[in-house]
Amino acid sequence: MLASCAGERRVDGEMAFDSGSLMNMAESFLKAGDYGNAMRLYQRAANENPKHIASRLGLAKTYQAIGASDAAINFYEQVLQLDPSNMDAQMGSGQMLITKNRPEEAIPYLTALSKQDPKNYRIFNMLGLAHDLKGEQEEAQMNYGRGLELAKNNISLLNNLALSFAFEEQYAPAIRLLSKAINLDYSVTKAQQNLVLVYVLSGEEAAGRKIGSSLMTEEEMNNNIRHYKWVKSLKASQRAQAIFLGIKNFPNEGSMGKIDRKPITAPIITKDPKKRQLMELLEQENSQNDRMPAHTQKPVDIAQAVKPEENYNSPKKIYRLQLASYPNLKIANRGWTKIQKRSKGILEAYEPLVKLVTLANGKTLFRLFVGGIEERAIAKSVCDNLRDKAIDCLVLKTNRD
Repeated sequence: MLASCAGERRVDGEMAFDSGSLMNMAESFLKAGDYGNAMRLYQRAANENPKHIASRLGLAKTYQAIGASDAAINFYEQVLQLDPSNMDAQMGSGQMLITKNRPEEAIPYLTALSKQDPKNYRIFNMLGLAHDLKGEQEEAQMNYGRGLELAKNNISLLNNLALSFAFEEQYAPAIRLLSKAINLDYSVTKAQQNLVLVYVLSGEEAAGRKIGSSLMTEEEMNNNIRHYKWVKSLKASQRAQAIFLGIKNFPNEGSMGKIDRKPITAPIITKDPKKRQLMELLEQENSQNDRMPAHTQKPVDIAQAVKPEENYNSPKKIYRLQLASYPNLKIANRGWTKIQKRSKGILEAYEPLVKLVTLANGKTLFRLFVGGIEERAIAKSVCDNLRDKAIDCLVLKTNRD
């Protein structure tokens, strides 16, 4: 027995396991949201074998899950050095680089990936985003178009293609595409919010207000319109970065001067035969009764337009999406992990927000909110989706602090 104990191989003071067992345990921890243990086991497998691809891919996914973009990119790059054609690493690198506003680096990964998996519309959607962030709207639109050939009625692609047209002030096709997205699924508020944006960018603020009146409060409307007017003062690539990534500060953003307002029906002539084909397709769909909802066709005048402001001011009152209350912070964090897992991807893009609340009887609770949500329409939409998964939630109007 003593000889047996003495002969046990240990790594960093722990019992040795083969790489397959380590990976299985790490994968289980990652799925359960136990990122610390997942990271420890993935790192251990990587340390034992400098050419072990799966452990480095696991580390990249773990860092991506906790929002550590730079670390995730680093490990995806390590995987690609070992296996340049690894599809998971190419996709992950592309996603993280777009999130970090590094589209020029994301495009090579995604282009290579599109050749390996030419039937995956999500790749073309990401390629479109990357080109939009670079200000290459025509290339972005062609990629969105390729995605729509594979997924004709995909609302994300329709939204992104519409916004790409709007960034270069082609408002008529943008409105047609967003109207189609709304007709496909009226419960998806993103297309309606984007339609408000496009009308404000085109100079038709009254029409935008008419559409947005059922989506947001007057305070939210005024604040958003100020923001959209600021977006209009930017160049195309900055508009994409402001809308897709939420960037609010750009160097020399006022250097463009006044932008000429174009009527939304003005035709745009392009020399690119592929883009002409896309535009003709949009015209054909429009002629086949792919029209705007009736309430968006006639803009309604308002007594007075909102006074433009140079800066975007956050509202004092915001809407938060509450998930649950817990007796302490540790249990609240565990609660987030469980709810996020049950949400089946709905909460994947969000982070937890926990606030300490003192009740009238003097007791304290830790309330769990979905971080990053401040507008009523978004909070309501996410809550409705969570309720479809049998997850309780509550939309509350509260002070920002």
